[in-house]
Amino acid sequence: MDDERQWAGPAPRPLGIDTGRITLRLAIPLHDPLWTYVLLAANVLVWVAMTALGGSENPVILVLFGAKYTPLILAGQYWRLLTAIFIHVGVVHLVFNAYALFSFGIEVERRFGRTRFLVLYLLSGIASTTASFVGSPTLSAGASGAVFGLAGASVAYFLTYRHRLGAAGQRSLRSILVVVGLNLVMGFAAPGIDNLGHIGGLIAGLWLGWVYCPQYAAPRLSPMDVAVGMPSEGALRAIDRTPTLRLWAGTLLAVVVLGIAIVLGTWRWM
Repeated sequence: MDDERQWAGPAPRPLGIDTGRITLRLAIPLHDPLWTYVLLAANVLVWVAMTALGGSENPVILVLFGAKYTPLILAGQYWRLLTAIFIHVGVVHLVFNAYALFSFGIEVERRFGRTRFLVLYLLSGIASTTASFVGSPTLSAGASGAVFGLAGASVAYFLTYRHRLGAAGQRSLRSILVVVGLNLVMGFAAPGIDNLGHIGGLIAGLWLGWVYCPQYAAPRLSPMDVAVGMPSEGALRAIDRTPTLRLWAGTLLAVVVLGIAIVLGTWRWM
């Protein structure tokens, strides 16, 4: 599907024809979201199950379902660094994070694609829980760190295309920065907020958002395309030419850093 917002870029000059510099407006390719809805459903289903078995605010239930609990992580249950992002403490916690996931998730998945979105979300969530694990031994859970990762990816996207997307893109960037800033300030002002988790997720999202950001390019035009006349504005769609090596290398680096952080956290609390 094509986005109504368009991206302007120079068309390549066909060989053998002096056409001068031609500027095209290219439709940004967008993807239909899927994983955003799956993740939302998973969060709700886990909360319903926790509520049915004794309450999502019960520490025993939280630990049973996989919240970040340092003694058990040190005992080898490192999977809690992932499962904790699907657990919420009370309905208010769930509603706020679900709304934030829906707001950021839809747009990030549309721009980055399903696979990149899912990997970005999960790695940001693990980074969030890992940062919390390294910095604090307290019981914690929630998807907010992963959502901060989506916000970080959005910042990376709009920074990358701040000139191409014009005033609308710059307004979106400012709005996201304000939302992130306000949430960080409120997190430090209010008790019981896992600020380390938020910061860890945000940093991971910024990095992965930069790595996974689509590298748009204009499609190649043949001399015949130019001879018969240029396509109408918006009729051409930009192509994502992000190098595969960039995607794999950036992801591997993130995984290595997470591994080192987990080792440091284990060493600290042993």
